[in-house]
Amino acid sequence: MSTTTNAPVVVVTEEKKRRKGLLWVAGGTALLLGGSTFALWSASADIGGGSVTAGDLNITAEEDSSFWDVSADRNDATQTLPGTDGSQLGHVIDDTATWRMVPGDKVAAVFDATVTLEGDNLVGHLTVDGLDGAPGQFNEGINWSYEVYADGTRLSAEAALPTDGDTGMFFAAPRAGQGGGSSDANDLVVEMAQTTKDVTVVIYGEFDAETEGRDQVTVEHTLGDLKLTLNQVRSVGEQFVVPDTVDPVDPVDPVDPED
Repeated sequence: MSTTTNAPVVVVTEEKKRRKGLLWVAGGTALLLGGSTFALWSASADIGGGSVTAGDLNITAEEDSSFWDVSADRNDATQTLPGTDGSQLGHVIDDTATWRMVPGDKVAAVFDATVTLEGDNLVGHLTVDGLDGAPGQFNEGINWSYEVYADGTRLSAEAALPTDGDTGMFFAAPRAGQGGGSSDANDLVVEMAQTTKDVTVVIYGEFDAETEGRDQVTVEHTLGDLKLTLNQVRSVGEQFVVPDTVDPVDPVDPVDPED
């Protein structure tokens, strides 16, 4: 039997003093600094949207051009030219390839088209292209003039056709749909009641009756390449000022068919 005595074990303890409140505040602060964020107030509301749509500018031929003998002394000139008001009568030329023009004759070329203008602040300028043929192709004894009709109403009296084909005609899109805006038409512009309008351009060629000798005999004068062109412009109308560098177009007044 052993009589050895084990050494006593001494356990030293230290009282931990808890700092009430401080540890909780410190711990809470460390937690917030570790990744949490404050959620600030915000709000949203839906608003009504809309769309912006482009308008339209177009000109399309209704049918092939037609040619008419409108000589004043032709007794069978009893037909109304298409698209006109009946103030000019003529006899249709069935085959221009075989018809021969002589001094004193007057021929009419009729071009029918539909003009489309849709858009606020839209004004279109109508011109005739293809009149500047190559030298030597034109009969210099023919004097050219024109008239413009819209929906069968003559807009201007017969006038000399400018060499640049400028008919002097401007068309404005209808006022309806402009959201209270004023019309873009003025004395220079024909305001359209609808987005489309039937337009007829009549080009007259009158062979000078005083042509002498054999002047201009067998000269061929081609009109087959003529075309009507509609271009947007922004230099006319109530809201557009004509630049100083541009000569204003003379106002066009409707003409009484009986004049």
